[in-house]
Amino acid sequence: MERDKPLINILQPNCSSVGSGAISAASEQHDSCASASSLVDLFFAATGHPVLDVPQSEGAIECASTAPTVGSGALLGFTGAPDEGVINGLDFSHSNAGFEHQNSNHLEYDQIHGYWPPAHPLPLPRWAPEPLIPFRLKNIREYEDLAGKIEMELQNLLEEHNYDTVGNFLELYENFKKSQVRSAIEFFHMYTPRITKEHHTCVGLALELRNRLKKLETSYPNLQKHVSIVSCEEEIGSVDVYTAFRDTFDTMPSTLEKEHCLMCLKFEINDRTGVLLCDPGYHVARVVTVMSDKTYPHTGWFVQSEEKGTRKEYSYSFCTPKGTFVQWDERTTKNGVDDSQYTGIIYVERPYVTAVDVTERRNLIYPFRSLLSRDQKGHLIAGVYFKVKPKINEFTVFYQDMGKQREKLRFSDILRAEVGCWNFILKTCYLMNILFRSMKIF
Repeated sequence: MERDKPLINILQPNCSSVGSGAISAASEQHDSCASASSLVDLFFAATGHPVLDVPQSEGAIECASTAPTVGSGALLGFTGAPDEGVINGLDFSHSNAGFEHQNSNHLEYDQIHGYWPPAHPLPLPRWAPEPLIPFRLKNIREYEDLAGKIEMELQNLLEEHNYDTVGNFLELYENFKKSQVRSAIEFFHMYTPRITKEHHTCVGLALELRNRLKKLETSYPNLQKHVSIVSCEEEIGSVDVYTAFRDTFDTMPSTLEKEHCLMCLKFEINDRTGVLLCDPGYHVARVVTVMSDKTYPHTGWFVQSEEKGTRKEYSYSFCTPKGTFVQWDERTTKNGVDDSQYTGIIYVERPYVTAVDVTERRNLIYPFRSLLSRDQKGHLIAGVYFKVKPKINEFTVFYQDMGKQREKLRFSDILRAEVGCWNFILKTCYLMNILFRSMKIF
């Protein structure tokens, strides 16, 4: 259940990007070839709006020929300029300023909006202009104490917060219905994703963890200045080719996907440099230490999960001489036999400042939704997941009840009111009761 993200560029299926690589076999978690149009289909089907054949007109935003389409209208091809400002009392204005706190439930973060080219399906990623500054520690013992305290905060976060890509999707849908905007694509272009404590993807989890580390400032003054969010590119085909593009990140960001993010602390111990990484979005329940010299306290390979003969292991190491990138390797074995390998790249040179505008927004149009509860060790104990695609009526629940149980249900059965389905409804209520108790949802 870990990888709740596409392994290819779902928004530009005909484009080859720097981050594209070999595509693993599809599983029940994700499709190997997804499209942004599924979200739009859901919007139009739910609201009764037809999917229009939209001709390009004067002032319309043209779309690259490689972008996916809705009907025969281009992805960003509107009949007119997008609406601006406040719509029906909801502020969806999209400026280049920092995010505004709309209510007290919002997390504190220093994220900004990225530039959104007319022909691009997402805003472009941006980073802080200055590199991360190392947090200087006296010795390894001091680092061990700090890492232990951060790991405790990480494990508490995993247990207290579900991984949730359902809530943000439903909020997008509800706001779209209230907005009276003419098309889902037009609305998506204006919408600013919200990060709240009620639902967290990898973005919200990383931001929340960073926010929690403020309490460590009494023992480690100015620690927060050295803790940042960093971006990750998944499923890299060639590490050398990808890292060679480092100098073009600010001038050619349209080649990047940045579908994941982590929390990072860059540090220095007696002239030895390293980074501490935390990845609550992938349920990693330990801090990961990456040292330039690959000696202690460098983490190396570790077992991330093991269930029913399938073992998943992770390793993180610098892959460039200057410590600009961290290579994230994953290997899976089934019954002792190598099954698959995966490589991602984490850019740790500069803070990632568009995690909300790019990574969270990208998550909204991924046609796989999940709500997952974890324990302090990152083990999945209960959850719901489903695909958001036309004619897909099924969802799956899993929970612990004398071992892991898994049930496939249909949305249409739950919505039916015939007397003959009461047995099914009672069974569903029983399953949901177990599920909600497991997930601490009341």
